[in-house]
Amino acid sequence: MDLGETYVSSEVRGTFGYVDPENQNNCQVNSSGDIYSFGIVLLQIISWKKVINMNVKKPMPLDKMAKFLTRDGSTKGLVDPKLEGEFSVEAFDLTLGLALSCTEVKQQRPSMEEVVATLEKALDKSTTAKASTPGTSPNLPSTP
Repeated sequence: MDLGETYVSSEVRGTFGYVDPENQNNCQVNSSGDIYSFGIVLLQIISWKKVINMNVKKPMPLDKMAKFLTRDGSTKGLVDPKLEGEFSVEAFDLTLGLALSCTEVKQQRPSMEEVVATLEKALDKSTTAKASTPGTSPNLPSTP
């Protein structure tokens, strides 16, 4: 390429575990792949778990592990232990639901506008609720 020329590639590249599995084979970059990657990052933030769990016989991606750990409705196995119960369960549940929806099949993923709206709602819940432990309802502030 000569000086001053540009080149644009739409080839899929990324770190294993973050790249949308639907895009790994078709080599097409699109916004739904970004939504998938964002969902994985959200799951990492709320759980403090690795993208791929190598401590099992068959390595398990984080989104699959999150679904497995929450299959009974409890989030205790997924919550970052460093939070030590200092979080809004309602905000956590919204964020977890959002992260999991971001990692669904392409047609079922939210738009980035929906992602932002849900994160804003979770932030609002987090700032209006007192911390509670997983598995209980958040304690709302008492009104004067």
